[in-house]
Amino acid sequence: MTLYFIGLGLDDRDISLKGLEAVKRCSSVYLEDYTGITPSVSSLEKLLGKRLFPADRKLVEESDEIIKNSKKGNVAFLASGDPLAATTHAELFLRAEKEGVECEIIHCTSIFSVIAETGLQLYRFGATASIPFPEKGFEPESFYDVIKQNKKLGLHTLLLLDLKPEQKRFLEIKEAIKILLKIEEKRKENVFRKETLCIGCARLGAKGKKIIFSKASDIIKMDFGNPPYCLIVPGKLHFMEEEMLNLFKC
Repeated sequence: MTLYFIGLGLDDRDISLKGLEAVKRCSSVYLEDYTGITPSVSSLEKLLGKRLFPADRKLVEESDEIIKNSKKGNVAFLASGDPLAATTHAELFLRAEKEGVECEIIHCTSIFSVIAETGLQLYRFGATASIPFPEKGFEPESFYDVIKQNKKLGLHTLLLLDLKPEQKRFLEIKEAIKILLKIEEKRKENVFRKETLCIGCARLGAKGKKIIFSKASDIIKMDFGNPPYCLIVPGKLHFMEEEMLNLFKC
């Protein structure tokens, strides 16, 4: 009896052959639906030949249902991107291990690999940061500090933009830029200005991806279409990175 953590990747048909074979061995299949954009349940059920049970944050973080079922038979836990890219999934993995459940991880493509499509070299990225939806009484600036620190080291910064799929809310690239410019206006530390070169990305790893490299003041005006989105602030560029980025210059 095994609990499989299976990545769905970033496109409808990214799941690996290894992942498909594991699903066939499972009596229960859960689809995590709150950390990323998942394919439609009906199309995924057709592809997998299995009924899918939705797994929201409460079921994953507060319930023992998945672990209990894993003690009775094979269970699959499906997640968009890579299955351990989200902290909440690692927490489920640790709980299952402590309960004596055998766990197997089946990786897939994630934002941390497909950002190479921009032409930036993966080993030249520094710490990653997330930009959350600003709320009343909650306007963090830690992501600004991450950009600042990475810039000092000449490293690129990947900024993950908040999303709440269950509410159909996705922080857009222009909104993220406005947040960063607002912090810059207040702190005046020359970390992110209108002239800052950055890369706006939408639907990386999927059909119809969009990548635009330009000044923040230009990107803020662009329509990137449907989510998911991310924003990259480059550090010191290698000549080959510059050549690749020119393909996406507007």
